[in-house]
Amino acid sequence: MKKIVSNILYVLFFGFTLTLLIACILLIFNCSGNRGPTLNDIEAVQISDHETNESDYEPIDNEVYHYSAEDYQLIRIRSGYDALDTDEKRSLYDRIDHSVFRVTNDADENGRFRTSRIRIANHKMSESEIREVVNAYICDKPEIFWIENLFGYAYADDSTLVEFYSVLSSDDCERYIDTFNNKVDEILSHVGKDKTEYQRERIIHDLMISNCSYKTGVTSTGDGWQYFSAYGALVSGEAVCEGYSKSMQVLLTRVGIPCSTVRGEADGVSHMWNVVKLSGEWYHLDVTWDDADDKINYEYLNLTTEDITKNHTIADSIQTMRELLSQDEQNALAKYNFFVPMCTSKDMNYYYAEGVLVQGFDDNLSNRLIDKLVNTALSKEYYVPLRFGTEMTYNEYVNKLFHESPHEFYYAIEAANNRLDHAHKIDINSVRVLKNEAAGTLRVRIGYLSEKE
Repeated sequence: MKKIVSNILYVLFFGFTLTLLIACILLIFNCSGNRGPTLNDIEAVQISDHETNESDYEPIDNEVYHYSAEDYQLIRIRSGYDALDTDEKRSLYDRIDHSVFRVTNDADENGRFRTSRIRIANHKMSESEIREVVNAYICDKPEIFWIENLFGYAYADDSTLVEFYSVLSSDDCERYIDTFNNKVDEILSHVGKDKTEYQRERIIHDLMISNCSYKTGVTSTGDGWQYFSAYGALVSGEAVCEGYSKSMQVLLTRVGIPCSTVRGEADGVSHMWNVVKLSGEWYHLDVTWDDADDKINYEYLNLTTEDITKNHTIADSIQTMRELLSQDEQNALAKYNFFVPMCTSKDMNYYYAEGVLVQGFDDNLSNRLIDKLVNTALSKEYYVPLRFGTEMTYNEYVNKLFHESPHEFYYAIEAANNRLDHAHKIDINSVRVLKNEAAGTLRVRIGYLSEKE
């Protein structure tokens, strides 16, 4: 009897385990089927080769924001286009500009709004070639926010047919573009005239972080297309790194600063950031990583290649990727970059452009600290950046500034307060030290006595 009961329990246990396993497999399958393209992926689908009716597509009459702000010159990024190596690729790129402004108002059976179909005559482009052109276009034109990371293609005789898909209908695009343009106008209105390149970048850096919050728990466009777009970051105020980076490119190029996106990884996770050109030199800029806990940081404002690669990995160049694709088509979805300059200058790094260099402790340092604190207080800013020389260890500098005689930083606050009116006096008890020993820098957060009243 015990054996019979044991066998029955065994069968029941086995059946339950098998049912649970099948349920898990189905759940994984269903979840996978609902996912959209992940960060930076451009997916492809096969389409029919029949001709389409141009009357199905409605023109988008609104122009997406394409002019410069104030008296600055608009910069047009062409690094993606310039990297294309055949006439057919360049022709497809040019014709995308027409296609994405002709969109259907009726969704197809997959819920997508198709764009006007492109025919590349007398040439069969491979899937990886088409994907390269799409990547190049997206790299250069982040303001075209309504296009999915997806394209369809087919062959008709010796020609290639290509179409794209919008997340919005033609009518909705009109409204969304208006909203997007107005938001860009609003943000850039805070930049003002006659600012240096660094000042423009710093203002936009701060506005971007104040305007947008990082959207956690997002792994693909299936979680929401807007989180991966400039529209989501600027209008909706929520985005992942791709949205942050595209927005910075949109904003900076409109105030005369060359800016492009960089693909790669950070701490082993897919990531996107920017490179910017200031006073003739290129720098890495990671606004996403400077947006920490709703506070504005500056640790990733204008880094060298050496510094950014301490915890970021830059994806291969398109030239390297073409060589890999010629050997193995499995590399087709790998990330790559069209343009990543070598960045060697530190002149426009936050701590060099704005920081006080601390080497020895003398009257010269005292005067520079006092002047910096006065200027910071008059601007009602909250951070004082410092960078250290090599005469002492990092901890020795910190101790002499804050913990041991001569308590240089607190002395400088008292002296600065003697030059400030009550509304701008610094609260000496508000001092908080934010260290970055690896970089030999720190920021001091200050507050104001008027804020306690």
